[in-house]
Amino acid sequence: MNRRTSGRASRLVVVAIVVVLTLIAPVVAFAGGAAQQRQPEGVRIAVVFGRGGLGDQSFNDAAYRGLQRGASELGITYDYAEPMAVAEFENFLNQFASTGAYGLIISIGFEQGDALRAVSAAFPNQRFAIIDTVVDAPNVASFVYAEKERGFMMGAAAALTTLDANMPLTNRNRRVSVVGGVQSPLIDANVAGFIAGARYIDRSVEATFAYVGSFGDPARGKEIAISMIEGGSDVVWQAAGRSGLGVLDAAMERGVYGMGADSDQTAVAPGHVLTNGLKLVDETVFIAIQRVVNNEFAAGLNRLGLADGALGFNDGLLAPATITRLNDIRARIISGEIQIPDSIAAAQAF
Repeated sequence: MNRRTSGRASRLVVVAIVVVLTLIAPVVAFAGGAAQQRQPEGVRIAVVFGRGGLGDQSFNDAAYRGLQRGASELGITYDYAEPMAVAEFENFLNQFASTGAYGLIISIGFEQGDALRAVSAAFPNQRFAIIDTVVDAPNVASFVYAEKERGFMMGAAAALTTLDANMPLTNRNRRVSVVGGVQSPLIDANVAGFIAGARYIDRSVEATFAYVGSFGDPARGKEIAISMIEGGSDVVWQAAGRSGLGVLDAAMERGVYGMGADSDQTAVAPGHVLTNGLKLVDETVFIAIQRVVNNEFAAGLNRLGLADGALGFNDGLLAPATITRLNDIRARIISGEIQIPDSIAAAQAF
């Protein structure tokens, strides 16, 4: 069984745990956001999840599936922490690294970049991995995604759907939207791709966007989405982590289409999730763990995209003709025929 605690609560007990860790490691796990029952065999992995923690039905939950797969298939044991605030990232990374007990410590999310730079320098013999940003250090493996490719696919899916009079939840406004979490280069790339994808289909389709300012505020996400829907949008994509749960709730409540992110979020708003902009974070986490288990860890940049099968979409409620068109667009992106703009401004002129 897992014993889960909040980030703040676990800070209070970590010093005592560190002191006695070497004596009790086979029995009790060092805890960040949770403690696991410990077995003496197997590589030990630690994960610091992004803000919002488990239960987001998106990015963190996908990472956790990769961690669980590592336990099932590779025999690893693991601990994890669920920080409540950015300021806690460095603290948890330090706590895990200071034990010297982990074959790999994984940071989930771009917000941990600064914290990991500091901690990886302080513990040069500790292996780290980070998902969704680059930390240039000799002991860090960085995994990033071609975010604009995913955004482009979602924008194209939204535009094709809003233009399809046979889709039951659309209107005649030709307006689609995306709600981002925290404004950043990563989320901006998704937004830029979304706008460009919609314009690639038809420049008469207006693509609007807004930011929640948090990955952990579903209420604010819902509020923003409702405003977009009241403004005429009939397809709204969420790129906002746990905040995006509110976006999908708004789509269901107001009778339009929502689009999920990272994982299949169909169950969040049954009958209203058009498709999902998939990011196979679970596979990425598993690959990072597998390389350590196989003594194949290598620091440096790993860039993943549509061509690698690391990004994609599911059929969901998409019309068959839309699925066919999207598969053609994916092939054109992979071949280089479609060149996606890098910025929102460039996408708006695409």
